[in-house]
Amino acid sequence: MKQVPKTKIKLTETKELIHQGYNLLRELREDVDAPVVKAEFLAEDITAIYGEEAARKFYNPDNFTREGAMPKPVLKTLFGEDGVQTIDGKKHHHRKNYFMDLMTPERMEDYRKILDKNLTEELDKQHGEFELFDLSNRVLFNSICEWSGINIEKYDSKTLEKLARNQISMISGAITSPTDHIRGITDRKDSEKWAQDLIKEARKNPVPKKENHALYVFANATDLDGELLPIEVAAVELLNIIRPTVALTVWMALMGHALFAKQDVYDKLKGDFDNLQDPFIQEMRRYYPFFPMLPAIAVKDVEINGYQIPKDSWVVLDLYGTNHDDRTIASPEQFDIERYIGKAKDISYEEEYEMIAQGGGKFREMHRCAGEWITLHSMRVFSDHLVNKYEFTVPEQDWTIPMDQFPTYPNSKALLFKE
Repeated sequence: MKQVPKTKIKLTETKELIHQGYNLLRELREDVDAPVVKAEFLAEDITAIYGEEAARKFYNPDNFTREGAMPKPVLKTLFGEDGVQTIDGKKHHHRKNYFMDLMTPERMEDYRKILDKNLTEELDKQHGEFELFDLSNRVLFNSICEWSGINIEKYDSKTLEKLARNQISMISGAITSPTDHIRGITDRKDSEKWAQDLIKEARKNPVPKKENHALYVFANATDLDGELLPIEVAAVELLNIIRPTVALTVWMALMGHALFAKQDVYDKLKGDFDNLQDPFIQEMRRYYPFFPMLPAIAVKDVEINGYQIPKDSWVVLDLYGTNHDDRTIASPEQFDIERYIGKAKDISYEEEYEMIAQGGGKFREMHRCAGEWITLHSMRVFSDHLVNKYEFTVPEQDWTIPMDQFPTYPNSKALLFKE
């Protein structure tokens, strides 16, 4: 096996590299002309991998662990302390099952109906120009809270809008500017306090017939010893249902880009909606930048693409790069609405590594996003409304998607006009 080639990032190059954003790891690979690269920055080494083979080995717990791999800034904003994303082994399997048990066909249908109702009500109110991003943020937050068993009627509209914005702030605060990071920490603290109060109330005054709703599932969740999870941890896990769903705000704005900034996509989808809806959704998830990378630590020497990654190496899997890998994907920089015809549904139900926009592997056993099916239902509801149920005029706007922004979406936030 070959040694992983190494590149050193000079402090003077940092700003320029950061501007590469989602393409940063590709830049590092191209610098050494290899599919695996070790980058040294301020005496720290990080090994970057990408592609289907790399993903298969990355998600195998015999090769890599998540414990201790997540940088503190990401824990303090995006994931929270002691959440399901940061643990492994029996503890992870036990905790992950609570999430997966929420994703039954019946409960997914409940979510779809709630979202359909709320999106219809919100779009009916729109007259004139509006931002699809902001509308999606409100609708997704209110819908996932309702589905989770949270009584949002006791909050005023300003409080709900602040809580909804906090979910996006926790994401943007993870790896962006110091100002955004500080705001993300504050907004996570506010969100966790809100979620902790919900957990306390759910434990004190449970609501009959809501045992299978996320709020009550996590209020009653236990550890491996059968003890109730600490309120702080239960609150983090409740937010691990709410925050990722509200993060789909980003994909809805990108859906606006796919439908209204690209030639022919809208017409093709509208002309054969039943056959093309799911292929369109899966191509969106592959093509557009969402989560850039995931970290882990090698628990033994691991061979990837002919290179040996030593035990204890800090490794990141390039999610965006894997979904644009020309070794396994034909014309990856082309948006092809027909790419996944005939296999679109298998990708999110049967296939484990065909596409890793939200992780790979087995849902219950590995670190694959439990909310992938919520994502599909959300994108189905939004695409149906945007293409079939309403007509919009598209104002002149800046459709640029900045690759150095996380999360990223059109600068205009996808402006639409409705009579």
